[in-house]
Amino acid sequence: MITCRELAEALADYLGEDLDAGPRAEVEVHLGRCPPCADLVESYRITIRLSRRLPCLPLPPDLARRVETLLRERRG
Repeated sequence: MITCRELAEALADYLGEDLDAGPRAEVEVHLGRCPPCADLVESYRITIRLSRRLPCLPLPPDLARRVETLLRERRG
């Protein structure tokens, strides 16, 4: 059985349906036995669902320039 820490590390893959059947089944067994982890997963599902409803607003011009500058610097 996986631990709570292992579940937390696999959470994005689990919610994104990127886990193979074996690890996915282990996560689901753990969730059935661990209410705190089940609550964590549900809160992530709710957060994802709500964040998808947010409008996609443009960055403020000053922030966009700073991000562009930073990306250029990191690319070399």
